[in-house]
Amino acid sequence: MPSTTTNSSKYFFIGLTLTGNYTAATAMQMLGYEVVHFPRSLAWIEKFDAFTDTPVAFWFRQGLLPQDATFVLTVREIESWLEACQTWFESRPISTLDPLTQHLRCYLYGGLIFERERFIDYYWTHLEICRKLALRHNLKLYEWNLVANPSWDFLCNLTGRDIPSLAFPFKSERQYKRGTWQGVLDF
Repeated sequence: MPSTTTNSSKYFFIGLTLTGNYTAATAMQMLGYEVVHFPRSLAWIEKFDAFTDTPVAFWFRQGLLPQDATFVLTVREIESWLEACQTWFESRPISTLDPLTQHLRCYLYGGLIFERERFIDYYWTHLEICRKLALRHNLKLYEWNLVANPSWDFLCNLTGRDIPSLAFPFKSERQYKRGTWQGVLDF
């Protein structure tokens, strides 16, 4: 839990796929921020306040994001993450992936398809690299296990915003129809 409110004008969520990025994007939007989930261009940094998903993790590791921003490393328990990744990756054939997504998969996960042992290695490597970069460059980095602690407390403490009267926008994988977007699209 962040101990003080940040004065950052930009928030970057740098966790890997299925660590709570979509939920974080939805919650930040509900707090009044302009948010983009899975940004496709660095040019969008000028237009939005908060950014989530794998392009952001990639850009962070490449040193392409503003150093005066606030960074949130979303994490989760490894076994549930692996199960979610297997479902996610196996439900999206390589033939359906655009070049950016293919590049991100290879860089962040070491390949285009799910392989359990490789994903374990890449998960822990990602966390270690993010932590080291934050220390080396004196960046504001916070870690949040959103899946284990899906509440407004973390974000409201981080941003200084009041807790909304609306419920926190979290759905566990069990609430989605396995391997499809159906649970996300049903409002």
